[in-house]
Order: sequence, then structure tokens, then C-alpha cells
Amino acid sequence: MAQLSRQHVLEVESEIKCPADAFYDLLKNKIIDTPILFPEIYKSSKVLQGDGKSLGSVMHWVYVIDAKSDQYLEVKGKLTEADDEKRSLTYTAVGGDVLKTHKSFAARVSVTPKSKGSSIVKWSIIYEKLNEDDPNPLPYCDIFAGITSKYDAHFHNNHQVIN
Repeated sequence: MAQLSRQHVLEVESEIKCPADAFYDLLKNKIIDTPILFPEIYKSSKVLQGDGKSLGSVMHWVYVIDAKSDQYLEVKGKLTEADDEKRSLTYTAVGGDVLKTHKSFAARVSVTPKSKGSSIVKWSIIYEKLNEDDPNPLPYCDIFAGITSKYDAHFHNNHQVIN
């Protein structure tokens, strides 16, 4: 199998009715609550290092790629970039199943305000495969799009941020 050293990027973008600050607050300050907010995806989450909100914090998530599956995966993600002004966060995998097929893997999300309280949420998956025939991480785009859609629906239906 040929070794690759080329970085790839997958992106998924969604327009939501939720205000940018509310969605960004969920991602930055309530990330530990992912199993409560999205139980069909996340089995558990915990802070391994730091406070879970600051640069350098390391989180551990147990999750499924397919909600119909009972095959749980694990990832340790380190908050490597945070820009409150641009409402952007990047978590870089520092351990777990995703690194069995990828040399590097990071998930970046940015939330941009639009008119009338709506927002654009853009998820970027930045990765390097270990081997050419290893799979692309397309299912993660579905997970991130699902999280975006579900939170937007919750916010729209309840007109409030999850506390």
C-alpha cells in the first residue's frame, strides 16, 4: 500500500435559523453535554485535560458513525484553535479509532451570522490518510450536518438555547 502525505479537506455547510452566538456557545461551552443533546450519536463524553473550553483542553468522546449501529468508536480531541471573534473552533484528534486509518484528523467549525438571526455553519474535516485505500471520513460530514440540523430545530422549536 502506498503511503500518502497529502492533506485533504471535506466540508459541509448549512444555513440555520439559530443565531450564530447561540450555536457557537453550544460548541464552545456545552461540548461536554453532547451525549445529552445528541444521544443517538454520542454515548459519553468527558474532559481529560483542562476545562473542556480552553485551548489545550482534551476531550474523550464515545460515539457511533451510524445511529442504527451498535459499534462504538472513541476519539480523544484536543482544542487546538479557538477564535471567539470569528466563532471558530478546531479539535485535533490525539488518539482513538480515527487515527487507525488517518495520519492526522481535525474538525473545524465556524459559525457566521447572516441576516434576520440566521447563520451559516461550516464544518471542515482536515485529514491525511495513512494509506491510499483507507476510507475518506465522509460519515463525519453526516454527523456534523446532523448535529447542526438537530440543534437548529431544537432552538427554532423552543426559541431558547439549551441550558
